[in-house]
Amino acid sequence: MRATKCVAQTFHNDSIDGLLRDCLVLTYNAMNNGEENHITNRKGMRMFYRSLKGVELPSCYKLGVITRACAVLKSRLKSMKRSVETGHPRQLRPMVCITSGFFVTMKGRLFIPLKRDRYVDVPLNAYVQDRLEGMKVRSLTITPDSLSFCISEEVEPMPVKTVYGVDRNEKNLTFGNADGVVQLDMSKAVRIRQTTREIVGSFKRNDVRVSKKIASKYWKRANHRTDQMLHAATNFIVNAAAMNGAAIALEDLEGIRKMYQRGNKQGPDYRFRLNSWPHWKAKRMLEYKSGWNGVTEIHLTKSETRGSSSVHHACGEKLHSPERGDAVHRRMLWCQACKIWVDRDVNAAVVLSQRGLARFASSLPRLQSPSQRESFEVGEEGLAGEAMKGNGTTTSILRVDASKLRTRRVTSS
Repeated sequence: MRATKCVAQTFHNDSIDGLLRDCLVLTYNAMNNGEENHITNRKGMRMFYRSLKGVELPSCYKLGVITRACAVLKSRLKSMKRSVETGHPRQLRPMVCITSGFFVTMKGRLFIPLKRDRYVDVPLNAYVQDRLEGMKVRSLTITPDSLSFCISEEVEPMPVKTVYGVDRNEKNLTFGNADGVVQLDMSKAVRIRQTTREIVGSFKRNDVRVSKKIASKYWKRANHRTDQMLHAATNFIVNAAAMNGAAIALEDLEGIRKMYQRGNKQGPDYRFRLNSWPHWKAKRMLEYKSGWNGVTEIHLTKSETRGSSSVHHACGEKLHSPERGDAVHRRMLWCQACKIWVDRDVNAAVVLSQRGLARFASSLPRLQSPSQRESFEVGEEGLAGEAMKGNGTTTSILRVDASKLRTRRVTSS
């Protein structure tokens, strides 16, 4: 399978600023043309592309502009179908993405085209040079203050022996299965965000512009510190899964913010804590790191995620919350059948691992006779459960016309 990730570097150049402004103007023009003619794909933008013949920009930027405009139009059309209000006209950030072949990286330097036979020479730092060495660079994203390289590599998937469930909480990351569970403490990240909020709230300056500038510096520092903790925790989870040949089962937390949005009779402090909970960032890190290490990911649906904390993993009975004021069992649940207290985070991780294992096992073929097991190819496992192309990180959609693996044999030469 192909694993991708991005490598970024800070950068600023006045000539690039002018290029990005021109690309932003063309993006708005492409969006207006698409709305007038009801076009949301690049194939339909052929006439608009031909109209840009007199624009003094390389063709790579014209294609990048049209691609971005089509993506915005598709997103807006999707929101309208779901009856979601969209801001119009929406202010876009100045940026452009070009594919490989239009820029050159050579001897630690990057050459970005501006016009015909005119390039911008950018020295790459040691970190970017080390990451790009021997890798295939797929695209380059240019912003006013950074350069982002998308690199890819073909990674051989590791054989799956077990499944680790990952339960993301505000103060910890819990992963494991019935054989063992590990909890990674993330309470320091919560304290950093709360302290930063108190510091920013103590500002007494009358100048709002200066206050926002200083507050952005504090929040940028806090985000860097919490990101470092998330990187360390996700690296530990992925390395443990790769060492033990385990797949990672991730729960579906989409729409969880509706539970603590404004108007639900909850205090601002509680809403701040949960709105600053970076569960989506932890998922994103686990996805690209597991793909880079050949670890299989299993994305559970909402129905499979529901009840992971309230159902006992051993007996399947519904767990009961402790009485109000019981500080000893605050994060624990009582099983009436087994007569024991169970940590809700540990129980959720084990239940997610069980449901992830059931999902993975359902995609494997069922071999009935010993002769079928002997003649079965190892590489054929899971063909019936392959995800559709372009499905991304969403729930896997199984193919209807799955391969008839039980009738396929290996002929001896």
